Amino acid sequence: MASSMDATFGMLFDAVVVGAVLYGAGCVQGYMYFRKYQKTDPWYLKSLVGFILVCDTLQVGILTACVYQYVILNFANEEILVILLNTLIIEIFFSDAIALVVQMFYCWRVWRLSQGSYLVVVPLVLLSWAAFMSLLVYSCLSMQLSTFAELTTLKNLSMSCNILAAASDIMISIAMVFFLQKAKSTHKKTNSMLNRLIIFTFNTGLPVSFCALWACISINAWPTTFIYMFFFLLQGRLYTNSLLVSLNSREYIKKGGNVLTDTCTSYVMHPYHDPSRDNELSDLPTSRDSKRSQSQDGPGLAIRIDTTRRTDIQFADTSKVA
Repeated sequence: MASSMDATFGMLFDAVVVGAVLYGAGCVQGYMYFRKYQKTDPWYLKSLVGFILVCDTLQVGILTACVYQYVILNFANEEILVILLNTLIIEIFFSDAIALVVQMFYCWRVWRLSQGSYLVVVPLVLLSWAAFMSLLVYSCLSMQLSTFAELTTLKNLSMSCNILAAASDIMISIAMVFFLQKAKSTHKKTNSMLNRLIIFTFNTGLPVSFCALWACISINAWPTTFIYMFFFLLQGRLYTNSLLVSLNSREYIKKGGNVLTDTCTSYVMHPYHDPSRDNELSDLPTSRDSKRSQSQDGPGLAIRIDTTRRTDIQFADTSKVA
């Protein structure tokens, strides 16, 4: 019994503890975000962060209450250990919502980096929605089950959910790295900053992909345990921290000393301009001499270094995005 409890509800307890640590880190990141960008970021970006923090809080609370009900309220009641409580499944809905919102956010960044290439972004969006829908179906089917033994009948669907989630995160990261690499030029300082952005992209995308892959591996290697649940239940926390770290790192990246001009194809997240509206290429904020130094080159692709201009590398003037 001790060995069985260690590999089953012991893993759920570990998921609560580790998830609480990640939740605390996410709350700190959320506080830092609203403190730094309360007056600068558009309302929809702040609403996105608020939505994710609320879902994260609900998921942590529900999971904690579920484990408390198993091991405290029903202490010494062995019959409860085979029953699948609905609260354990309900928290998956919030994790699924977090994953979709964060992946759509990253798809939006890829769309900006690719200068509005639907050929690149649409497959990524479809893959993200496929991962969302598969997990939604899994959750709905699980709600109809009453024991953990019955839950094993959805093993193949569970594997599909994790594979789709990992594939979506990996493909989004590859797309972002590709366009960042493509934006490199002969300027060493600009290339140095782009290299940092590439490394940062991998670092924020790998943890979630790692958990999804290990959840898929562990459900095959240890199907009678809850080891796969440990990795699966942490994905929501990792998505939240990935997004918040990405937003809060803008000042750090901007301090690298590299400034990109209006026509840059890299991480400048200014509104996408139609070629028929070249006269509107003046949306990026500047620290001084903005009117004098606005680009006159049209929508051509180029990378410059302008020592008089400071641009938020990831979200330059996002308030003007349609």
